[in-house]
Amino acid sequence: MKFLPLRILAAAGLLALLLVGLVLAENRARDAGQEVKLAMEAVDPRNLLTGHYVALDLTQRMPTGQPCPTDPVNRGRTGWLALKPAGDRHVLAGGADTREAARKFGPVVVQGHAWCRRLGEVDGQEENAVTLEIGVKRFHAAQADAERMERQLRGRRPGEPAPAFAVVSVGEDGRARLKAVIIEGQRMDLDWW
Repeated sequence: MKFLPLRILAAAGLLALLLVGLVLAENRARDAGQEVKLAMEAVDPRNLLTGHYVALDLTQRMPTGQPCPTDPVNRGRTGWLALKPAGDRHVLAGGADTREAARKFGPVVVQGHAWCRRLGEVDGQEENAVTLEIGVKRFHAAQADAERMERQLRGRRPGEPAPAFAVVSVGEDGRARLKAVIIEGQRMDLDWW
């Protein structure tokens, strides 16, 4: 029985090393991927159980009057989305069931799916948006920062350009990993070290 505490300490040390290794591997993958900037919309950042965060609703508004595509990208199933540069950000260019087929639409290919939704009307014209689901969901922040981000996101008027962006790293494996959030020009990086 006197060796039991040593076994417990050895197991705890091994688990701690594995956790550190996992964090380092994810950090390397995040740094090695291609950085893309995607527009975000406002979502409530508070949850009593998980703390303060900014929920990442990766939504790009379509030009006013442009209808939603009749065929949603990947029809709600996870497939491959192609992103292409559009000014200082990336936008959805198309999607397909295979990585090779999606590459025809744009240079950056990420796993996920997208859908279009109607936001309302602006000056009598339909306003729609395409939402991307790529596995990047939230950015945890201190309470004051999360509340400030929420106010800035919610203060947006219809038709205004997005004041917020998620900076995502897309790796060779096609997975998206969050790197940073940009709110009104201020970049807040996700740093674990």
